[in-house]
Amino acid sequence: MPRPDFRATSLALAVLVATLAGCAATGACGRRECPDEAALRQQVESQLDGYADLRPPNLVYVQVRGHQVTLSGQVASDYARSLAESVAGAVPGVERVVDFIAVLNNPR
Repeated sequence: MPRPDFRATSLALAVLVATLAGCAATGACGRRECPDEAALRQQVESQLDGYADLRPPNLVYVQVRGHQVTLSGQVASDYARSLAESVAGAVPGVERVVDFIAVLNNPR
């Protein structure tokens, strides 16, 4: 009788767990934004719009999954990047902020 390959079994189990975790993370709305996520995104965007240091030419994009806010885009300074992250994190309902904002250095 062949001996079971535990490495293959472990790998298959790891892939299954990762897949199920990914499905759970997308929530009941699948890949679409749920209504509560859309409302939270709008609140974060509204708060960010209240700061002149985050307006154009800076570009900050907001995505929400559950209570996690992901920021992306480009800003002109480390200060603007830090400001965006702290403003987003202060919005009620936000539990975590992931910051993918790039800082463009424009020497003058």
